[in-house]
Amino acid sequence: MEQGAQATAERRKVGMVLPPPFLLIGLIVVCGLAHALWLGWAPLVPLRALVGLALAVAGLVLIGSCGKIFRRAGTPVRPVSPTTTIVSTGAYRFSRNPMYVGMVGILAGIAVFSGSSLLGVAVLVFVAVVHFGVVLPEERYLEALHGKAYLEYKGRVRRWL
Repeated sequence: MEQGAQATAERRKVGMVLPPPFLLIGLIVVCGLAHALWLGWAPLVPLRALVGLALAVAGLVLIGSCGKIFRRAGTPVRPVSPTTTIVSTGAYRFSRNPMYVGMVGILAGIAVFSGSSLLGVAVLVFVAVVHFGVVLPEERYLEALHGKAYLEYKGRVRRWL
């Protein structure tokens, strides 16, 4: 089976609507272009730009550190690949979904940096779609795959923050 078809089959098995990185990039492109075409860009405000940049960089750093933790644990980073273990170190001690939290940080940072209300709304859309279309199906998949180990992890670590 080719890699794309395999990823689609795995995403269906998990019940995932859409891989979150695709949703993130899509929202940034669509909402960014819509804002630019309909509303024009707000002037750059140094404090707003600094806060937005800090949020986006923090999100990138969080995702990067989680990726390293996954590689060390020998489990795939891609959300459509089968998981091999429950990762509970690093940021995963505080959140079951720190990569998605990082993506929210990136999107929120870009929204703040640009002063885009459409990108601000995109943050809410991203959280809703990821929560209902990715996180909840992933949890059911992980419970079925890892049983008691995942239920114990789920009982001691929050879903988001």
